[in-house]
Amino acid sequence: MLLEFLLALSIRFFLFDFILFKRIRNYLKQKGYFFRKLFSCPFCQGFWCGLAVYLYYHGFSLSWAQISQLLAFGFISAYLGLITAVALEPLINIYEKNSDLPLK
Repeated sequence: MLLEFLLALSIRFFLFDFILFKRIRNYLKQKGYFFRKLFSCPFCQGFWCGLAVYLYYHGFSLSWAQISQLLAFGFISAYLGLITAVALEPLINIYEKNSDLPLK
């Protein structure tokens, strides 16, 4: 389970913060409200990445237990995504300032 949460957080950073996708993010932000909110909300990003990771590892059936586990995993990864974005943002800024390797 810890591996799955770390994977969800890593995917969130890779898609929504890493410099590689910056042009795509900026382009999509101009395309509408949904993308603008998605790319500016670490909670939302963590939720959707968590759902994707959970579905990859566990599949999806229509039982209430499976749906509740899916939502619980999504909300926990959303909260962790928000916490890591807030906690790591200053550290990433310091790293970028002291090196020639931009991450965002």
